[in-house]
Amino acid sequence: MSLCVKKNNRKKNNNMKSTILKSGLAALALITTITSCSKKEGYTINGAISGLDKGTVYLEYADEKGDKKIIDSAEVKEGAFTFNGKVSEPLFHTIKIKGQEYGAYFLLDNEEIKVEAKKDSVFKAKITGSKQNDFYKSYYDNEFKEIQKIAGPIYGLSDSLSQKGKVKLTADQQAMMDKKWKDLSAFADDLTDKFIRKNKDNLGGALIIEDRIVSYGTPEKVKEYYAILSPEVQKSFYGKKLKTAIDLNDKTAIGSPAPEFSQTDVNGKVVKLSDYKGKYVLVDFWASWCGPCRKENPNVVVAYKTYHDKGFDVLGVSLDDKKKLWENAIKRDGLTWTHVSDLKGWQNEAAVLYGVKMVPTNYLIGPDGKILAKNLREAELQSKLKEIFIKS
Repeated sequence: MSLCVKKNNRKKNNNMKSTILKSGLAALALITTITSCSKKEGYTINGAISGLDKGTVYLEYADEKGDKKIIDSAEVKEGAFTFNGKVSEPLFHTIKIKGQEYGAYFLLDNEEIKVEAKKDSVFKAKITGSKQNDFYKSYYDNEFKEIQKIAGPIYGLSDSLSQKGKVKLTADQQAMMDKKWKDLSAFADDLTDKFIRKNKDNLGGALIIEDRIVSYGTPEKVKEYYAILSPEVQKSFYGKKLKTAIDLNDKTAIGSPAPEFSQTDVNGKVVKLSDYKGKYVLVDFWASWCGPCRKENPNVVVAYKTYHDKGFDVLGVSLDDKKKLWENAIKRDGLTWTHVSDLKGWQNEAAVLYGVKMVPTNYLIGPDGKILAKNLREAELQSKLKEIFIKS
């Protein structure tokens, strides 16, 4: 993510300074020596938790795989605690009370940071002193809240008209809602675009590209925004993470050979993607806990029943981590094609290989093993398959 060139704090000695200024070039060299020795080399976190007189707090870091590691611990005395340490660059950390699942999540840099929290809601802590965290958080305190103001009533209207999905909208109602969703998307995209461009020299810009563009936008847009980030930001941990996402997407671009993978089905049999060579196959990443996936499943069922005899197949890849829930969803939704999973949740190895950041995500692969299309849903899926099998 983005990175600002950080100015470290310097301790000044007024008496020493007044003496040095009289000594010309030699004095200038001495100033440099003194100030460089007094640069801030690490971080200090001073925290206050109301309602907690004593206890233990942890400073935690989660790596790329989501594995959590406790970096440090501190005793709480009369509601106060202190951490001291050093990071190589700004990275997300969490402060948690022993025994609680959630905590205060923030970008930790080598600065004087203050944390103010309440015992029962540490995740809502007020954090000050972390410049990069302030840049990042400003999007959610400002732009995102503006988006929510517009989005809330639209979601409410949609639920009201459809009775929360129980009633099908009329053609006029659907056209009205489509216009509202389109306008909302344009409004959100504009605010996000302006924020990223304004914050291209700090971590806020890169982090919002990951949060709002990598997961929800187009690969071309990710490349466009990455290109405007400053060189310092691009070289940062989060900048490199964006570059990895771009490179990974290029490997699964339309026209590219679909990366091979193999996983076990519900009966423990190993299934390989290459088993489907010679067919049109939809590799469908989904999960039992994913509402939009379950909503899309009937559409995939229709496609499968319509075109399976013509050479179309589906390979479901689940991001579940509990086999029973996975099997129940397959049965309940009537998904009669082959399903595989390694039951590692978001760390499903096939999903990681394909750079899956959200579900449902799907890839339509041709008989030659190359990717023909991505994320075909609802009418788009039926239209694409109709086009393919009419020609054939």
